[in-house]
Amino acid sequence: MRFEATVAARHLMRGGVQTWLTVAAVATGVTVIVFISSFTFGIRDWAEGLISDMLPDVTVAAANPAVRPIDGEGRKVLTESEPVDQRSLTIADWQRAEGLIRRLPGVVQVAPAIMDHGFAVRGNKTFDLTVYGADPEKLDGVTAVSKYIVQGHYFGLRVDECVADYKLVSELGIRLGDHIRLASPTGESAPFRIVGLYDSGAQRGIYKAFITLHAAQALYDAGSGVRSILIRTTSIWGASTVADRINAILPYDAKAWTYDFPQAASQFKIYDGVAYLVSTFSLIASSFAIASILAVQVLQKSRQIGILKSIGARSRQIFRIFVLEGLAVSIVGSALGALLGWGLVAWLSTFKLPQTSAGAVTYQMFPAVLTPGLVAAAILGAVASTVIAAVLPARRAAGLDPIQAMR
Repeated sequence: MRFEATVAARHLMRGGVQTWLTVAAVATGVTVIVFISSFTFGIRDWAEGLISDMLPDVTVAAANPAVRPIDGEGRKVLTESEPVDQRSLTIADWQRAEGLIRRLPGVVQVAPAIMDHGFAVRGNKTFDLTVYGADPEKLDGVTAVSKYIVQGHYFGLRVDECVADYKLVSELGIRLGDHIRLASPTGESAPFRIVGLYDSGAQRGIYKAFITLHAAQALYDAGSGVRSILIRTTSIWGASTVADRINAILPYDAKAWTYDFPQAASQFKIYDGVAYLVSTFSLIASSFAIASILAVQVLQKSRQIGILKSIGARSRQIFRIFVLEGLAVSIVGSALGALLGWGLVAWLSTFKLPQTSAGAVTYQMFPAVLTPGLVAAAILGAVASTVIAAVLPARRAAGLDPIQAMR
C-alpha cells in the first residue's frame, strides 16, 4: 500500500481548493450531526429530568373502593356505586410494605406519604393546592424538592412548619416566616409557619405545600397510616417493571408514571426518532456531496490515471488510491467537524433562561447532551459514509482505459 498511499497523499496536497472543499463537506456534515443530535437528545433529557423532578416514578396506593358497582343480587354492574370511607384509602401496614419495596431490584428511594388535594387559607383568600406530607429526606430522594427551594429550608421541617409555593405566597400577600392555614377536603385544618419557599417554574394556579408526615396524618385524619408510597427507580423507563413486581407481592395498586402520562412517554420516542432520522439524512446528504466532488476529481485526473497505468499501475492500485483519498478526507473533515460542533454546542449551552424568582433554578436556553460517545458515533458514521461515497469514483478511475485517458 506504500505506492498507493504516496500517490493519494500527493493528489490531496496538490488538489488545492477541491481538496479543502471535500474536507469542508465532511466537516459540515459532522457539525450538523453533532449539533442537531446533541440538542434533540438534550431536549429529551431535559423533559425527562423535569418528569423525574416533579413526579414519582411509581406510586403505590390502597385499592380504591370509591367505585364498587353492585346490583340487587350482589353482582357487579356499571350503574351504581357505594360511598367512600376515607380511612379505607390509607395503607395501615406501610412500614412492612416499605421494607419489601426497598428490597426490590431497581428501587432507589421509597417515601411513605400523604399526597392529596387541599386548600391554603389566609384571611378571606383561599387557593387550591396539592399537599405533600412525608419525611423531607425521603421525599427529596423521590421528587426533587430541595433543588427548587428559593428561600429558607426544607430539611429539618417541624410538625408545625411547611414549605409553600413561591407564587402562592405571593398571591396571599405574605412572606417567609408568616403563618398559613392548610385545610383538607374533610374540613380539618391547621396553622403552619412558612419556613421555605418552593418555585419549580410551574404556571400560576398549580401550587404545592410540603409538610411532615405526622402533620399530614392529622390533617387528613389518616391515623398512623399513609395514603401512598412514592418510589424512585434507577430509570424512569424501568418504572413499569417495578410497578408490576409490587402488584405481584402486595395487595395494593402500584402505577408507573406512564399510566397517567402516556403521551409524554410517546413524545420521548418521537424525540429519539427525529434525532436518528436527522443524523441519517445529514450523513446521506454529505455522502452525495462528497461522491460528486470525488467524481469530478476523477475526471480532472484522467490523464494522471492514464500515465500511472501506462507505467504499470494496476486497476486495483488505482482503486485503492482513490479510496485512500476518501479515507484521508473523511478523517481530517470529521475531526474538524467534531471540534466545530463541540465548540458550537458548548457555546450555545452557556445561555440561560431568565429566573422566575430570585434563587430559582435556571434552565439552559439550548439544552444539549454532548458526550464523547455521540461525537465518536458522528465521526465513525461520517468516515464510513465518506469511504463508501469514494468507492464509486474509485471504481470508475480503476476502469479507465489508459490510452483514452491520456488523450
